[in-house]
Amino acid sequence: MSSVRTVTNRVEIKASPDEVWAVLSDLSSTRHWLPGTVDTQVDGDVRVCRMADGQEIHERISDVDPGTRSYRFEHLRAALPVRSSGGAFAVAAGQEPGETTVSLTTEFEPLDPTSADQLAGLIQGAFGQALQSLRRYVEDHASWDQV
Repeated sequence: MSSVRTVTNRVEIKASPDEVWAVLSDLSSTRHWLPGTVDTQVDGDVRVCRMADGQEIHERISDVDPGTRSYRFEHLRAALPVRSSGGAFAVAAGQEPGETTVSLTTEFEPLDPTSADQLAGLIQGAFGQALQSLRRYVEDHASWDQV
């Protein structure tokens, strides 16, 4: 029996889908909008985010599709108690003119299935903050670390 869990976060951003995609598809721009990220390096299909606490998150980026404005990522190394984790970003026109909806669907398999609910809450909260920070960066041109 698989214990893979899925968490979905969404945010509305007051910008065109093309403007949002330009930021999200620039894999090195993560340093500006992902809270805690102090440096981002991209080597081929691998992105490495160095965090303020010294930890590194390594991700393999795949299925980048400018037509659907989406891509997938797989965590190769992350500070989470999981067997595996990854997900997908998707950018689409919002319900109102001049708005864009960004969806982030994350899948993970916890090391300890009894902690799945707690871990899902943690991931939901962290990625919710990340999308709010992306919104702020696109709308206000303010990095996560700007007050």
